[in-house]
Amino acid sequence: MASLKLRAAILIVSTTAAKDPTTDASGSALKRVFEEEGSGKWEVAEIKIVSDVVTQIQSQIMLWADVVDAVNLVITTGGTGFAQSDSTPEVRIWFFEIFSSRLGIKLLICACAAL
Repeated sequence: MASLKLRAAILIVSTTAAKDPTTDASGSALKRVFEEEGSGKWEVAEIKIVSDVVTQIQSQIMLWADVVDAVNLVITTGGTGFAQSDSTPEVRIWFFEIFSSRLGIKLLICACAAL
């Protein structure tokens, strides 16, 4: 039986690249890493570019993560946080807090079910 590939999504957070996608080289570079270094176990489901706007970043990640056939991994690049308009670091912290609390709840449910 053939094994299913893990699915990754790449989110490029860049106001510049959202206006002109030709300015971004990171999406194709990351896709090559999955193809060449992923031992055939990964496929890139989608590469998306969004502006460095909290709601756009949150919405795209939720589209990938909060569905039945969710990707296994979301990679974000860009949005370094050095400019006043960069909000990506704050969004990453927000998502970590949300998903880590959900993981804790799931672990508790599994532990109780095992009793």
